[in-house]
Amino acid sequence: MNSQPESENLSKPFSKPEKRFSFSIGLIVAVVGLLALLIYYFSDQSEVATLKQSEQTEEHQEAAAQAEKARRKELIAYLQQHPDDEFAHFQLGQLIQDRAPFQALENYSHVTSRHPRYYEAVEAIAEIAREQDLPDKAKPALLILVRKYPEERRFHEQLARLFFNAGKYDRALKYANRSIELGANQAANYLLVANILRQAGRTSEMVGPLKEVLFLEPDLYEAHLNLAYAALYTGDLKTAEREASWCLEQRPDSSTALRYLAIIDRNQGKVAAALSHVEQALQADPQDFESLLLKADLLIYQRSGQQAYDLLKPLYSAHQTDRRFVSALARAAGLIGKREEALQLQRQNQSLIKEDDLKPSSLQSESIEKTQSPSKR
Repeated sequence: MNSQPESENLSKPFSKPEKRFSFSIGLIVAVVGLLALLIYYFSDQSEVATLKQSEQTEEHQEAAAQAEKARRKELIAYLQQHPDDEFAHFQLGQLIQDRAPFQALENYSHVTSRHPRYYEAVEAIAEIAREQDLPDKAKPALLILVRKYPEERRFHEQLARLFFNAGKYDRALKYANRSIELGANQAANYLLVANILRQAGRTSEMVGPLKEVLFLEPDLYEAHLNLAYAALYTGDLKTAEREASWCLEQRPDSSTALRYLAIIDRNQGKVAAALSHVEQALQADPQDFESLLLKADLLIYQRSGQQAYDLLKPLYSAHQTDRRFVSALARAAGLIGKREEALQLQRQNQSLIKEDDLKPSSLQSESIEKTQSPSKR
């Protein structure tokens, strides 16, 4: 006979799992809380340790600064009593080079070749002199270093830049080429050679180094602009137009690129196009003397003498020693019937030619492009 189980003898469904679940949640909460406390504790300890380390570093720096200051005072006092001690001069120069470069330069100049660290002193002199724009002190120091370390290309490059800035292009070219021979295979090195050749009037030789520049840095704006110049003045108008147009795409307000395009148009007999380009160049840079001179030349070609004269005459005081300017103003004056002024300007131009003929021969030649900031190119 089947009998039903009594209700109190039946187990309650899911009673045990509920207890386990409740126990698990409590454990998780406890673990998370413990982890949070540990993280907070160690984070706090880390901040304390970092703060202590920072304070210790500051203390060490302050102590080092005080020690250096005391050492400087000691050396200065010593040198007042022993002004010929080159060892003390060298030590003081090292201590104050960053703080007082001119005084350090003076100290290093007392170091002679008898000192075991003489060439370090010479290099310091060269470095300080270049940083402080003292080429007359930098050049002799670099020449000593080049003789001592003939395979050190950086000294050759530094000398090249100094001679270039001084207008001594033959010597600048010598050292610039030597730095490349020694392995200075950077775009800046080839660009330096190209710029020296440009200022030396050796325009046709610029193309080779400029191609090296563009091989290393295909998008270098200055190299493209220089290549446009070199191609223009060696008669390669196709390359000149391509390069000038590329430059104009990169910088639509480049007065230099616009002027090059105007010269290309003029050389091709496109006077109206040339005037359009030169007007754009003057909008970009109204004070660009080369563009003003080119515009006057185009106006004279069109027999617009009065316009050319009015454009050039206000510039006379600033450019009366420029043969190109004086010649252009003489032609403009002649076109509008100012014969006496035209004759006087022609005599002035002849005098300038004689002065140039009497000057010592040099690699230098006049550049048709003034130095411009990158923002105007």
